[in-house]
Amino acid sequence: MNRKSFTIPNRRDMELHAIHYLSEKESLFPKKEISCLVIFCHGFTGDKYEWGRFTKTAEKLSEIGIDSLLFDFSGSGENEREYVTLTKQCHDLKDVYNWAINKNYIRIGFIGLSFGGLTVLGTDIPDIKTIIFWAPAFSIRKLFNPKVQESLKKTDLKLPSSGGQEPIMINHSFIEDLSNYDVDELVKKFSLPTLIIQGTRDRSVRLEDTRRFFKQMPQDDKHKLIEVPKATHNFDGEQLDQFIAETISWLKEYLCD
Repeated sequence: MNRKSFTIPNRRDMELHAIHYLSEKESLFPKKEISCLVIFCHGFTGDKYEWGRFTKTAEKLSEIGIDSLLFDFSGSGENEREYVTLTKQCHDLKDVYNWAINKNYIRIGFIGLSFGGLTVLGTDIPDIKTIIFWAPAFSIRKLFNPKVQESLKKTDLKLPSSGGQEPIMINHSFIEDLSNYDVDELVKKFSLPTLIIQGTRDRSVRLEDTRRFFKQMPQDDKHKLIEVPKATHNFDGEQLDQFIAETISWLKEYLCD
């Protein structure tokens, strides 16, 4: 496995720090000249490592011939600080996807964790083979009660970020921007192969909300919800292993078939 750190310029001429995992093994895809790539989308206040969960998954994918791209959204991780919004992240994701297309990747899938899952949902990208949501924060607006929303109109908010990086910055534009996305409608139109994995003890993303959104998706073999017993929003250890195992099984069927 080769691992390369670099930056990807976005449409606003800002550099997004990224890591490209290149597998040295033959891809599962029968045509050797076509490589499979998974793009990882981190959560709110997170980064491209996600406390080692993304790196471990990328390493496991490399073992079966799937390349990975981990990156920091604008205003997060190693990137220059600016106010975070969903729209900025959707634009970042589209720019990262275009980078992958320019690298001749044809079979591309996404893993979206928490707010990264909402970002994937809100980004209009053609020709994606499959998406895997890890504890998707489709209802993140519920975390900001009226008191907090009113406070954001007067004062910016700085939130601790992963890995000891500089705090994440948001202001009231974060809330206003969320209102531009009708999650229920986006979910109903989600026809491509979709796997959702979530822990039964997740207190940040309510399992009841995830179940409700899942029921709005097409109910067929290409849409699946897996509930991991005892896993919280910060799942690790055996629970992380189960997330990874289910992810790999799904990718074998829908990304590298």
